[in-house]
Amino acid sequence: MIALVCPICYSNVKKTEGGYSCSNCMHTYPVYDGIPSFVSLATGEDSYDKADLEFAFQMQQQHFWYVSRREILYTLLQQIYHKELLNIVMIEIGCGCGGVLQFLHSKGINVEGGDAFLEALQFCAKYAKVPLYQLDAQRTPFADDQYDVVGLFDVIEHIADDQAALREMYRICKPGGRIILTVPAHKWLWSYGDRIRCHKRRYSKNELYCKLRQASFVVEQLSFFMLSLFLPLFLYRRLGDMRAQTAHTLSSLTETQTIPLINEVLLSILRQEKRLIKHTALPMGTSLVAVARKHLDL
Repeated sequence: MIALVCPICYSNVKKTEGGYSCSNCMHTYPVYDGIPSFVSLATGEDSYDKADLEFAFQMQQQHFWYVSRREILYTLLQQIYHKELLNIVMIEIGCGCGGVLQFLHSKGINVEGGDAFLEALQFCAKYAKVPLYQLDAQRTPFADDQYDVVGLFDVIEHIADDQAALREMYRICKPGGRIILTVPAHKWLWSYGDRIRCHKRRYSKNELYCKLRQASFVVEQLSFFMLSLFLPLFLYRRLGDMRAQTAHTLSSLTETQTIPLINEVLLSILRQEKRLIKHTALPMGTSLVAVARKHLDL
């Protein structure tokens, strides 16, 4: 059972008829459609377009990039936990439309979800019957040392103070627990597509390593992935980005379109990377994946 606290003062909260309340700072937190809301209005006032949520979820079920990413994440979890995988408690922070959340839940993993946007969580609830929380990744409503695994899959590049978010993930990890995260790589691959997705940065390998270490994590694995996409994406970003600037939504970006034959070919190629990443760090790619561990208590 996950222990909940007030994200303002980190005191225990009490379940009430209307939601949750903190007896220390007197903040109250409502529940909407069974989803506790632990964000301020300032945090949660912007939101997803509901049509984009539906598009994103359906696209993620078949698009080569999203399918290969979730398979790599599942492979890493299997490699780390083996037969114990079904006994861990995991949360995905920034679960968005729930594509990864639903996949991990379908594999029998005890996973929960958190996001800043209520509409995204309400959408998630249609596909994954798991505990969901509306939250701020920099001040979550969880007591210390709660989760075996915290996942952030293309999330921290959206957060202004990514270091604060990583420190918060360290706090809610159990001693010996892990963070698994993915981020877009290489500042020089920055494009209009990053702006459409509301990214604040892309990462170098060294930058991600240093930020994890500064948050007190011990980095166990750090690798590029999407190696096969590196040259095509580099050329597309350099030669085609001007045309991409006519796109104004996620669904209008060329990169999010699923073209059946090309999709199957690229997915087949990227599945070979999944086998490689189990044994070695890839030297290049359009994204980074990291696994880092919280120190055991001394």
